Amino acid sequence: MKAYLLTVIAASLITSLVGILSPSGERGGLSKHTGLVTALFLVCILASPVKGALEQLLTWSDGDLPLPEGTQKEDYEELLGQSTELSSKRYFTQCLTETLQTQFGLDAGTVRCAVQWRETDGTASPSHVTVILSGSAIWKDPHAIEDYVRTLLDCECDVAVE
Repeated sequence: MKAYLLTVIAASLITSLVGILSPSGERGGLSKHTGLVTALFLVCILASPVKGALEQLLTWSDGDLPLPEGTQKEDYEELLGQSTELSSKRYFTQCLTETLQTQFGLDAGTVRCAVQWRETDGTASPSHVTVILSGSAIWKDPHAIEDYVRTLLDCECDVAVE
């Protein structure tokens, strides 16, 4: 960036010097033509970084985003995978809670689920679900809820009251 600014300043000085030294004469004379040439020269100098910027934008549009120094693309891919897995597990737990609310007529906020997971061939699946009831939901039949979750997910289920 420093080199570019020095180039622009030097080109501006040269353009000014040529404009001052060119004779004006009748009807603008030579200075009219030299002014056009020096203005085009200055525009070319000012526009020179545009090509590099466009090439960089094209590179970024292909998915090659610049990474901060000291980081590897694999680090970000691993982080993305972990975040996606965590989000999927949260979404699964939220959907299970909403399903139980709908199935058993429970009010929102009176039931929540805690899910334990197991890894099988790189795929996470629920191994144990704890359904926690509170408020008016404590009066629902816990055995019916346990049976429903066991049948639905094919995993162990416990119902707790808080």
